[in-house]
Amino acid sequence: MSHKSTYQAKTKKESRFVDTNFAEFQSANYNPIDGYEELVVSSLEQAVQPIHLLIPGISDYVTHAKQKCVQNSPLLTLEECAAIYLYTMSTNLFKQLNKALRAKKRWELKPWFPFLKLFITALKKLPPLNGTVWRGIIGNVTSGFSENDNETWWSVNSCSTDIKVAQAFLSPSGTLFAIHTTSGRSIHEYSAHKDEKEVVLLPGTRLLIQSGVMNHSDSLFIVSMQEENSGTSFVAPSDPNSNSHTPSTEITEKGYPDGSRYEGYLKNGKRHCFGVHYYKDGGDYTGQWVDDEQNGEGIRTFSSGSRYEGMYRNSKKHGYGIYWFANGQIYDGEWIDDKGNGQAIYIWPDKTQYRGMFKDNLKHGYGILAFPDGRTWKGFWENDKYKGEIQ
Repeated sequence: MSHKSTYQAKTKKESRFVDTNFAEFQSANYNPIDGYEELVVSSLEQAVQPIHLLIPGISDYVTHAKQKCVQNSPLLTLEECAAIYLYTMSTNLFKQLNKALRAKKRWELKPWFPFLKLFITALKKLPPLNGTVWRGIIGNVTSGFSENDNETWWSVNSCSTDIKVAQAFLSPSGTLFAIHTTSGRSIHEYSAHKDEKEVVLLPGTRLLIQSGVMNHSDSLFIVSMQEENSGTSFVAPSDPNSNSHTPSTEITEKGYPDGSRYEGYLKNGKRHCFGVHYYKDGGDYTGQWVDDEQNGEGIRTFSSGSRYEGMYRNSKKHGYGIYWFANGQIYDGEWIDDKGNGQAIYIWPDKTQYRGMFKDNLKHGYGILAFPDGRTWKGFWENDKYKGEIQ
């Protein structure tokens, strides 16, 4: 079997070497990862804890990565080797990471900082590569690139020294980037797929478009790029001999006067980024924090047996979320200021189901109530009371 056909057998959608679109939204002067370097290098288990909601099964992947990474590198620790291996595994980690790096809202990236700290520390310990690497994008995106234009790529970009690797993942039409890099890191020795000859360009890589777009064929276009050495590195270099400086954000445990306790990250003494708060009554909250308040995605379990998974704002349910009541009822929908507000589905244990609008935890607006025996009430509700269909 040829080299190309081997790669074509893999799932194109899951390739780290090809994007389905190109979306580097931020300007060259915007640094979304600013502050990650203040963290201490943690174990891989600790590094992925803040993103376990985004990557189902991440704990099992970490275990597998460590089992595969036999400590045989004079350059990297076992934790660092496993971080690179985890990145190259057939999971959606690389897609979720780059989605966060490209997000316009910087808070979406904060849970990734511990992993980025470990991952980038590992990459910076590897020798830089000086040579040409290849990366692809599905479809013709050449209209956005002109000779002598500058690009700053904030995502983690996987490339290959073998053009066939990137080309094989492209659909019938695509764009290949021929990038002459001077700082890319070759990770094939630590990869789950060593035959891919992978080279990683770190976040903040600056590129100059060297020449006009070449139409290699009716369906394949090539853009030639050169990495720029501006003298400024957005990604702070690691100090291999020091992991012990005092950060502004650290994993720690803190007790409270009410008998509850918190394990996670603190910033200026306040819960920040990600952590678990254990309440005295046996309930807990696992998720994102900003300035001592629950903000972002989280899971709240109650001593009563109820459970909520979804978004928070200022320690209140806000945005999309699902609430499982201890009595078997379920609310699946939108929340505003800790109450069910907006479109939602409400399910009772006997399979009765309401689909429609809510206001302050009450059915309010148009909705459909479906009973197990097949009967339905379609119409408008006011303060939880059915008003019928409006003619």
